[in-house]
Amino acid sequence: MLHHYPDPGVDCRWHDSQRWWQALTAPELRLVISCDELEVFRFARQKLPNFTRELLDHQRYALPGNGQDMLPPEALWQTLDTVLSPLAGQYWHLVVVVSNQYARWLVLPWQAELRSQADRQAYYLHGLQQAFASEMQDWQVRAQAGGYGQATLVNALPAALSENLHAALAEHRLSPGMIVPAWVLSVNQALYSQRQQRCSLDGWIVCRESGLLTIGCLMQGAWQQVRQLPVGQQWQQSLVQLLQRELVVHPERAGLPVYLSKLNGVVQASLAPFEVLDILPAHGLGEVFNQSMRRRMADASPAV
Repeated sequence: MLHHYPDPGVDCRWHDSQRWWQALTAPELRLVISCDELEVFRFARQKLPNFTRELLDHQRYALPGNGQDMLPPEALWQTLDTVLSPLAGQYWHLVVVVSNQYARWLVLPWQAELRSQADRQAYYLHGLQQAFASEMQDWQVRAQAGGYGQATLVNALPAALSENLHAALAEHRLSPGMIVPAWVLSVNQALYSQRQQRCSLDGWIVCRESGLLTIGCLMQGAWQQVRQLPVGQQWQQSLVQLLQRELVVHPERAGLPVYLSKLNGVVQASLAPFEVLDILPAHGLGEVFNQSMRRRMADASPAV
């Protein structure tokens, strides 16, 4: 289960969409795929003057997967067929969010001698193969290059996942605007919060799922590393231990805040001595939904 408060328009930005015109004009259909459930959100079209969205519907469907699988369980595709059949051919901006357990992340150093796209792709794939060994057989690789001299953030999703998703959506005459790993949502919310508060682009950005943490380190707007950490109920303790180990190797990162949603009962004391900054949703979706999200996250979290 993904512990993330949806923030349409911020966590999935319109200019990142392959169908940006739909992102600006159509209601949003968001599919959140994790190993143990499919979540379906429907948001009303953006409205002037603040481009806020209204939550129309939220549904959850249990899936029989586990946290070690490389691909979602087969039951996902039948569930998707049931969900999408009534929506076939309709005008939606479709956002597909997939669990971080299906994604691989890597920060690669700047290489000035790489001039062609083919050379860059070969560099990215080689780095992923070195980091993840035999896993990297048939993956869809994307890269987000930083500024001149800065490292490149590389992401890979299994090609079979992307192919199956496109086939399932095409069967219902729907085209995705974006397919993104869940960590991207947390990053976009944290960056939005930093810019709104005119803070420096620094910090540990954490995306939590029931059995997995994905943690990225950002310093002066440049990615330093991304780590994934399997966790249990004592995930706060595991996160603190990981950050403390990182500071032994990289003492210059001391004092960086930790960006993490507090809706699931996280308090400052549980992550001491690190400063925890809440990733606040920019667009309120109504108090009834807010309360249901808090209850859901609290039920899935150990007491602290």
